[in-house]
Amino acid sequence: MNILIVGLGEVGSYLAKVLSTEGHAITVVDPDLHRIRRVADLLDVQAVHGDGSRPDVLDKADAHAADLILAVSNDDKVNMLTALFGKRMGAKKTVLRLRDTSAVRRSRTFFRRNLQYDLLLSLDDLAAEELVKTVRQTKGLGVDNFAEGRVQLRRFRVAAGAAPTGQAIKDLRMPQGTIVAAIDRDHEVIVPGGADVLRADDEMIVLGEPRALASFEARMGHAPAATRSVVVYGGTGIAMQVAQALQRDHVDVRVVVEDRAEAERLSDALKGVTVLHADATDLNFLQEEHVGAADAFLGVADEDERNLMSCQLAKSLGVARAVALVHKPDYVSLYQRLGIDVAVSPRLLCANRILAFVRSRSISTVATIEEGKAEVLELELPSGSDLVGKSLKDAGFPRGCVVAAITREDGTVLIPRGEDELHAHDQMVVFVLGAMVDKVLALAGIERDD
Repeated sequence: MNILIVGLGEVGSYLAKVLSTEGHAITVVDPDLHRIRRVADLLDVQAVHGDGSRPDVLDKADAHAADLILAVSNDDKVNMLTALFGKRMGAKKTVLRLRDTSAVRRSRTFFRRNLQYDLLLSLDDLAAEELVKTVRQTKGLGVDNFAEGRVQLRRFRVAAGAAPTGQAIKDLRMPQGTIVAAIDRDHEVIVPGGADVLRADDEMIVLGEPRALASFEARMGHAPAATRSVVVYGGTGIAMQVAQALQRDHVDVRVVVEDRAEAERLSDALKGVTVLHADATDLNFLQEEHVGAADAFLGVADEDERNLMSCQLAKSLGVARAVALVHKPDYVSLYQRLGIDVAVSPRLLCANRILAFVRSRSISTVATIEEGKAEVLELELPSGSDLVGKSLKDAGFPRGCVVAAITREDGTVLIPRGEDELHAHDQMVVFVLGAMVDKVLALAGIERDD
């Protein structure tokens, strides 16, 4: 692919390195001459010095011939203009990285239509999702988030002798808001019918709302302890997102914030969450608050060093799991050697998500199962699609495909039934076998560049 990368910060530089070694033709753009020279000296890339939001710079970088533009600078306005101009100039696909997605979340369809991006990523959103995932993780074999965390995919192993063994799918009494999307059996992915019977060591792939999945998790014998508590240190937007998501899961959340004004703001915004104005690197405070009895401590402040110190103190007091946000990707392995259970790097998450996008068979792929044997897609139904106005049962989706969730334009999320009608601009979460991806995209009226 001809790939144009605008922005050579940690994300852009990492992507240039990995993608160039995979044989793609890479062009990089950055206004910092030192960065341009450093990357050009180390990698086999074409380098253009300048502001990637300017059409003349994009023209010099041959944006019109790009198969993919990655707008990943540290400036949201530059990235938005890069994505827009690049698409207008002829680029096939664009990936837009934003730091602040609050406006986009309120008017997602408007921004997608006008900025014409194919994938939108936010460091804060990715980090918050990953942090919540580490807290939610119990004996399930993995958690993936879709529809901004309102829909999840969880995998459960069927233990020999456990209740589901030998049961047909139709007899499982699944909680409302969940659906068995597939069975992973000896590394073969099966989209089951109601008569299919579960076997020992099958992995069930279940999609649904987080609360309903938690209920199913309890039935499977994977439920966590009845009382769960998490302490979050930091006054960032990530801390707010994490606290809100955990609160929806009925987790007891305490947020520790050093800045008084920020503590008051969070206290007003997070109803039902305890917000403490204190220093989480103060050992006496941590002891007084019995932080060691918490199930998890999350250090998500702006300074890596304070995240590391607070997590180490919490571990010394006996906290079950310490998770630290790491703004410098090179520190990830160091944190783990220093006893931190999980180190989360927003920039690495962003870069790896983009790599998955580049490598995937479908422009809408969100997750792959068993090395591409199945995919989870998030698709927007075009207004001109033949499926608009049809009920799900009459849409003609092939065997090997499950529409697991639909997000309406007003933000409503539903786990659909056969009678539910499809609307223009519905965002659908679809589980589909790899061999059926092209057929499903064609049925929905979605074109894909090969």
